[in-house]
Amino acid sequence: MNDSSAEKRLSRKEREFQARRTEILNAATRLFARQGYHGTTMSEIAKEAEFSTGSLYNFFENKEELYFTLLKEKIESLEVKVEDIYGEDGDVEERLRNFITRILDYFHDEQDFFRIFAEQRQSFKTSAKGEFSDMVHEKYEKYLGNMVKLMDEGIKQGMFKPMNPVELALIFLGIINTFLFVFVNIEDGQDIRQKSGAILDIFFDGTRLK
Repeated sequence: MNDSSAEKRLSRKEREFQARRTEILNAATRLFARQGYHGTTMSEIAKEAEFSTGSLYNFFENKEELYFTLLKEKIESLEVKVEDIYGEDGDVEERLRNFITRILDYFHDEQDFFRIFAEQRQSFKTSAKGEFSDMVHEKYEKYLGNMVKLMDEGIKQGMFKPMNPVELALIFLGIINTFLFVFVNIEDGQDIRQKSGAILDIFFDGTRLK
């Protein structure tokens, strides 16, 4: 079922609720990017979204819940952007290039938000971080599993050395994560999208079957 079909099944009241919730999340994203998490209040989010402060609490219990909802939805959005790559036919190298392009494009577009998260992640309540960590772990297991299958395809195509596909996947994702960590935590003005070639060179130089 696609999003439009699901949306048609919602009642008018449900569609209005979802639209208002989206407006709040979009307003919060803008304010978090400009002012940081701790520099933003629920009343400011309400004003930005053109809601009363009290009405925000019909959607989110507090600012922390709003923030983790926003982060969860951004992770799910990234998941959607790359999931079709795993099931594609054809050359594994081209699919890996496409994967990196989509990942780096997404982090470039959402860099302000992810930098705020990197700066503030230690300050959230243990309970909220625990629930969020469980969700991230579950999605990472799926993400890794799909990448392992892709690496196994590459081995069968004769692209890679006869290595363990799990190790290949961990190497590939580790290189990407290292570049993203530097990008998110060290604002040096560089365009992360320009690092795709370096990531691929590092990975293929060490793993390609000569």
